[in-house]
Amino acid sequence: MSSHDVRDMLDLPGDAPRPTKKQKIAAPRPVLKGLAREVQNLSGDNPIAIVPEVTVFKKRRFATRKPAAKWELKPFKNSARNGDSLVLRHWRRKTEAPPAPVLENGNGEPSEPQPALEPEDSTFAKYNVRVQTPKYDEEQYNTKLRNEDWSKDETDYLMDLVQEYDLRWPVIWDRYDYVPPVPQMDVDPSEGAIVPAEKVRTMEALKARYYFVAATMMKVNKPPELMNAAEFSLLELMNHFSPTTEAARKKFAEAAFHRTKEEAREEESLLLELKRILARSERLSQERRELYSRLEAPHSQGNIGVYTSSQGLQQLLQQLMTADKTKKRRSLMGADGMSPAGPGLQQQGSFDRRDGTNRESISGPSGSNNKKGPSQGISERRQLTADEEKMYGVKHLDRITSSGPAFRHEKISKPITSKSSIQQQKIANVLTELRISQRLRMPTEEVGKQFEILLQNINVLLDQRKLADKLTGEINVAKALKAEREKKERAERGEPEPGDEDGEGAAGDGEIKTEDGAREKSAAPSVRAGSVHKRSASVMSGVSDKSTKRQRK
Repeated sequence: MSSHDVRDMLDLPGDAPRPTKKQKIAAPRPVLKGLAREVQNLSGDNPIAIVPEVTVFKKRRFATRKPAAKWELKPFKNSARNGDSLVLRHWRRKTEAPPAPVLENGNGEPSEPQPALEPEDSTFAKYNVRVQTPKYDEEQYNTKLRNEDWSKDETDYLMDLVQEYDLRWPVIWDRYDYVPPVPQMDVDPSEGAIVPAEKVRTMEALKARYYFVAATMMKVNKPPELMNAAEFSLLELMNHFSPTTEAARKKFAEAAFHRTKEEAREEESLLLELKRILARSERLSQERRELYSRLEAPHSQGNIGVYTSSQGLQQLLQQLMTADKTKKRRSLMGADGMSPAGPGLQQQGSFDRRDGTNRESISGPSGSNNKKGPSQGISERRQLTADEEKMYGVKHLDRITSSGPAFRHEKISKPITSKSSIQQQKIANVLTELRISQRLRMPTEEVGKQFEILLQNINVLLDQRKLADKLTGEINVAKALKAEREKKERAERGEPEPGDEDGEGAAGDGEIKTEDGAREKSAAPSVRAGSVHKRSASVMSGVSDKSTKRQRK
């Protein structure tokens, strides 16, 4: 139904002008997608002020005038497949080559077509690097490489395996299965067969044989004098290969692999302790060198050739004496010829410079106040207490020894070194029994004093032992002389030896009463002239017989 029909039904004039279309005030709402549409639906008629999205179109690619590259399937082969005829194909960019001219023969007919090109080699064939094994002939093997334990066939078999597995010795040792050829002998097969004995080769034996062959052929092909540094080092490395050392190294590595966690921790702690000890010893040696360098006289930088003669030495002595006198004069007198302490202090003749009360302590102020003039006099000096003197090791000496300063351990070891070698050995034995080291680890002043007392007691002990040994020897000699004298006296009297009698008289009473009862005799030892004597058994038996006869009468 059209608008004209509607007007006719409503009795509206048909020629009335049609109302003009109302112009759209609002712009058409854009069609949004995704999150933007959801936001627009939430805003309703009052849209939220959102930053307008700037539409960025992709730039149009500038079309190149060159046509698209053409590709083609090209055949290729791999030379690393050891002569395999397998031919594969891959896509390659087609090269635009100019068409070859068609050649005609003499009859005006086209010549025969050219043969097809060989397939190209693979680009990965260059990574197929093969090991260059030594090559030798029969004569070279017989003159240079002959070995009683290795035959030529087995050596060739080893070289083939090395070339096949690229010097991978674990794989070579695993695949090594050489079977020696059966010798040709006229033996009936029914009687038996000859089976050659197989030799079990270790990896070290295979390495040693290959390195020997390689080094020998290397020297044959190129003398060592003409080799460069890399070739000569390789030759020396192959010549010095030791199968025994290699086997010991693998055994040690296997033992280290099978160790427990406790053993690994203990080994790590031992290594740390070893590093600590080495660092400490290095530091101590460095400090000792620095100390010795400070104690030694500085090296002369001038020419000493003029002092080699007697005249030069005499001149040097005069120069040293003059310099010494000059130093003494400068220390006693000031720059103006006056004493820096002033005239009042010059008259104090009883001033003792070595008095401990006037000494300046280690931590006290420096005595450089004399430069300011004689008016200041002697500055105040802090006195050390008894504990501080003991702590710092301060001593007050009445006089300076002629030997000068020395190390404390040298002073302690001097009583030992001054003895003879025999005495030193005896003192060392006594110290070893006492479990005391000859060189003290911490030679402090107190330890040094106690060690000196110990050495003095050891010397007294050794002297007493020497005297006791001497007296023991003299007593033994005296006893031997007495025994010889008594033996001669018994021989003169015709009395038997003490061992021949049964000793009945000696078994009697020790005391023998005389007839008048005024005196008693005993078989016990008697003292005569300050020496001890023992009565023999014969004398005792004779005395007992006489006493019995007197009692009977």
